[in-house]
Order: sequence, then C-alpha cells, then structure tokens
Amino acid sequence: MHPRDRTPWVAPPPPLVPALLDPLAGACVAVADTDGVTLDVRTAAGRTGTLRLRPATGNSLRITLRLDGVPTTPRVSVVTAPATTGCLVERSPDTLTLRLDALRLDIHLSPLALELTDPHLRQATDVSDPSGRRTVLPLGVTELADGQPAYHDSWFTEPDEHFYGLGERFTGPDLRGQRVDCWVEDAQGSTGTRSYKAVPFLLSSRGYAVLVDTTAAASFDLAHHNTGAWSLTVPDEELDYYLITGTPGECLRTYRDLTGPALLPPQWAFGPWISGGFCRDSAREVRERARRIRELGFPCDVLHIDTYWQRPGCWSDMEWDAEAFPDPQGLVADLAGQGFHVSLWMNPYLSVDSPHFAEADNNGWFLHTASGGTWIGQVWGGAHPDSAVLDLTHPGAADWLRGRVRRVLATGVSVLKTDFGEAVPVAAVAYNGMTGDRLHNLYPLLFNDLVAEVTREVAGHGLTWGRSTWTGGQRHGAKWTGDPDASWQDLASTLRAGLSLSFSGHPFWSHDIGGFHGTPDPELFARWAQFGLMSPLSRFHGMTSRLPWDFGEEAYAAVLHAARLRRSLLPYLHSAAADAVRTGEPLARPMALDHPDRPDAHAADLQYLLGPDLLVAPLYAPGGRRQVWFPPGEWLPYAGSGGPIAGPAWRRVRIPLTAAPLWLRAGAHVL
Repeated sequence: MHPRDRTPWVAPPPPLVPALLDPLAGACVAVADTDGVTLDVRTAAGRTGTLRLRPATGNSLRITLRLDGVPTTPRVSVVTAPATTGCLVERSPDTLTLRLDALRLDIHLSPLALELTDPHLRQATDVSDPSGRRTVLPLGVTELADGQPAYHDSWFTEPDEHFYGLGERFTGPDLRGQRVDCWVEDAQGSTGTRSYKAVPFLLSSRGYAVLVDTTAAASFDLAHHNTGAWSLTVPDEELDYYLITGTPGECLRTYRDLTGPALLPPQWAFGPWISGGFCRDSAREVRERARRIRELGFPCDVLHIDTYWQRPGCWSDMEWDAEAFPDPQGLVADLAGQGFHVSLWMNPYLSVDSPHFAEADNNGWFLHTASGGTWIGQVWGGAHPDSAVLDLTHPGAADWLRGRVRRVLATGVSVLKTDFGEAVPVAAVAYNGMTGDRLHNLYPLLFNDLVAEVTREVAGHGLTWGRSTWTGGQRHGAKWTGDPDASWQDLASTLRAGLSLSFSGHPFWSHDIGGFHGTPDPELFARWAQFGLMSPLSRFHGMTSRLPWDFGEEAYAAVLHAARLRRSLLPYLHSAAADAVRTGEPLARPMALDHPDRPDAHAADLQYLLGPDLLVAPLYAPGGRRQVWFPPGEWLPYAGSGGPIAGPAWRRVRIPLTAAPLWLRAGAHVL
C-alpha cells in the first residue's frame, strides 16, 4: 500500500493471477547435433512441449520452451541470433553436454536440470521449505486465471553475487534482493521503482548474463523471495532467452551482437544542450537566449525548444505556433549561422481537442479497445485533456506521422526529443492484431524507429533524444532519465539510473541538469551541472529556467568552468564513444563493470569512469565532501591540486564548488 500504487494514468502491467503451477517433470532427446539439442518434454500435469537449446554465439546459448497447444498470437522478436554458430554435443546415458567456444552446458535428463560449467551455475529445479512448499519457480509454466501461460525458470545464486541491468533503475544498479518488472512506465519522478526504460537483460557479477526475447512484462525475482536463487517469469506464448557467459564487458558485447550496435551520435551532440525549459517560448526569446549564450562565451552546441514551439494545448499537432514563431525556417537558419543545432519536442499522442483528431479517428489510426472503439485516456498526468495513442502498426498512421516529422525537419531542425510512449494500456488492440500486453513495451521502439528513419533521411543521422525504450533501443542514440525533482536525492537516484542503463547495453544517456520539477538552489544546480557535463550527453532543462547565469555569480563560474572542461574533453569523448559503439561497452563505466571481483567496486555505485581514463565522482549532498573509491592504479586531480592517490582505496575528498569532481588516470592523455 503506497500512494504511488494508485496513480491512475500510469499504464500498469497485466496482473498475473496463478491458477496451476506445472513444472517440467520429464524429457527425452528428440535431436542432438551441431545445431543444438531438442528435447520432448512433459509437465507434472501431463502437458507436452519442446525444450530447445541452440548455440547463438560462441559464448551464448538460446533456451526456448514452448508447450503444445498454446495459440500463436502476433508478437515481435527483438533479438536476432547469428545463424552460423555450431556446437558439439556429447552423450552419456543420463546426460548431454553441449559445448560452444566459450560455454559448456550439461543437460541432466532424469530429473531434468541444466548446469553451466564455467561459471558454475545450476538450475534450481525443486527448492522447497520444510512444509514441502516450493520457494522458487522451477523450469515450467503456470497457468493463469485467464487461461494464459506464464513460463518461468530459476537458477541458484551465490551469497556474494550481484545483479545489474534490466534498464533504468532508480533504486540503484545493484538489484540483488529486488523483484523487478520489466515494464515501461511513466516513472513520475526519479525515486521510485517504476522505470521509463526497461531491458530484460540481466548481468551477474559471476560471469554470466541473461537476455529474454520478449516484449511482454518479463519479471525477475533476484534473491527476493528466496535468497539462494533468482527466477524469471515471462507471460508470453513461449519462453525464449539467451544464457551468456563471460566478463561483464564480454556479456555486453554479446548483447550488442544479439540486438544490434548503438547509434553513434553526431559529434555536435556531445556538446552542451541548452533548453528554454517547459514554459512559454517564442522566436524572440530563443534569439535572445542564443545571443546571450554567445555573448557570454558559454559553450553550447544545441538549443532545445520544448513543447511551446507548438500552439498552447496543441502539443500533439507537430505544427509551429505561427504567432510565437512566424518564420521558423528563418529562425533555424539564423541559429545555424551562429553555430547552433536546433532540437524540438514531440510525442506520439493526439489530444481529443486536436484539429487532426477527427481525421485520425475516422481513418482508424488510433489504438482500439477490445470492443472496437478508439481507446481514449489520460496520458498527461491528469493535467491535460484526454488523448488517443497513434497506432504505429497501422501503415496509414505511421505514414501520417512520418509526413509531419519530415515537414518539421525540413525547416532545418537537427533532432527531435521523442517524449512519452509509455501509455499503451494492456487492454488496447492494434491494427496488426497485437494486444497491449505485447505492444506496450514494443511501442517506444516503433515510435523512435519511425522518427529515426525520417531523421536519417532528412538530417543525415538517426539520432533521437528519447525518454522510454526497450531491448535494442540503443540504436536510437540518446536517452534521458525522465523527470527528476530538483533535490539532492533525485540527483543521486538519477546517477544510479544512468549507471543501470550503462549495464543494460545503452551507452549514451543524459538527464535534466538541475532536475525537471522545481527550482534548484545554486549549490545543487552547480553540482548537478558538473555531473551533467561529465555525463555521456549533457542537457540543461527543467520546468523553470536552467540557464546557467540565472543562479548567481558563484554557481555560474562553477558551471562555466565545467562546460569549458567538457569542451576541452570532446576529442577524448568522441574517441571513447566510438569505442563504445564498437565494443558494446558503455561510455560511463560503473566501477563493477571492470572490477566484478572487488567488493568495494560494487559499493561504489555513485561514481564511474567516463571512458577508460577519467574518474567522475559527482557530489550528491551539500557541503562539498564525499567518499570516493579509487580503482587500481594512480589517480591525479585534473586541476593539479592535491597529490596522486593510489588505488584501490577509499578516500574522503573535499571538492570546492569551482572544481569538477574529476580525476585522471596517471599517464593518460585526455586533455
């Protein structure tokens, strides 16, 4: 019972009401060859099905379980396994051993259980309490009260094992002890358990990872109900997941191989972005901001114009407000002449008050209810009229939105901020037959794919600045971590959420410097700006002004110093970003990524390496002091004050307001 649980406009995942737990009870070999192993299986209740174990890459194995008689419904695979990987299968009376280049799995047939050799990982098949009640979900299926299946599997965990990934997690990157639902939601802030970005990719400190191929609400119990095991539950027509081995970096490379590389943003995108904020705007005010930025010599490469480039209350129409912006093409050209790129806000919903609503509704371009009517609901936190959600599986709706995006970009705009996308209700039905339980998590990919496609066509790149995403969303480039409050607590949870994204295969993230809601005090603003300007991407944005000179001379001097520092680091950042795309590893590297065997690295979840050689430890409380864990090696304060620090070691450091919280690896050349 919590106030956040009663938020009416957050589209929740479908409730899973169990009716019958039905674990696998027996198996026999149908096929065993270089393509893998296929087992005919039966459940305790006598249902039959197929369990397939196939090589995907040299260090990953695809595990698929499907019961007979489960209807096939429209669904989309978000993982693409290479087709050329083979394996060696060895047989004995009760065991098959499946060998890949960097993976060995033993398949015990009686009773059925899987066991990974290196790292040693055993399936948890029959774990019960003293009364004989199961305490983990074994490999099998639970029939739900509505007749649909929910597949599950469990593996034993070690007492010192840590779990990472699963998207953007404001609760912290280390997820041990938590139960996490991978379901894209409007998080309504940055201090709760909801997430705008969910990725069913779980990374263990023990040398393995799991990637589930689904768009349904995959759930992970990470030593939560039973501290000795972790479980996954997938309410889909089949269980389809990849078991990956290797270091965290190697597992992230395999995630890249299976889901595609990240988009490398254009070089200008790595410079500071400045927004006029979520408030009324006009061409005159945008020009004044541009003039002021250049007059002060504040580094800025992108000017962002938020919702108010459109008419008030018409934020879904993708049309310039002719009164406030009478000559948008001329404005964009003037800004380009001063060295600015322009970013605009957009979303995939249409208000019932929009002049385009009737056309879209008559053409069937919205998601529908099960009875065939247009789904209309509250998607704006209760503050605006009801809206409908464009059905991007409908060719007509997709073409209509492409046309509107194309027309806006044709004015010279460089990039679009793709806001929202989390509102698809479970009960919705799409043109292609998908229901909301499958479409909900897929929708942000469809939305960003469409905008990226047109952006690539018109602007020559595919970058979008998105809020929500799913598996594979790294192909859109930039993500920002939603709508934090202007508080120290939200700064810390935003930092942790970004590092969680780093563990989830999404290397380029950002956040609203200063927080979105409220107005930060000068110290908080300066410290958040130092963090933001040392993040993979950097943007000033909020409900009120985030213009750096609006927070007093002392804070402005600190922010200007950090912005100029970022400018000097751009060649280093461009190189490190290209490496991130090539390897699948993140630009902001959590401590546990490179040091999974060091307990201190797991505890140091409020700092990171930016690229290989810069240690960033943002201030997350007032007063200018914090504990920093220095990794192995020698570290130098970037400004030359203080002596070198030899790691691994914890140190309590003092960081003056005018100094960025940054250390350089001794011998590295980054400035």
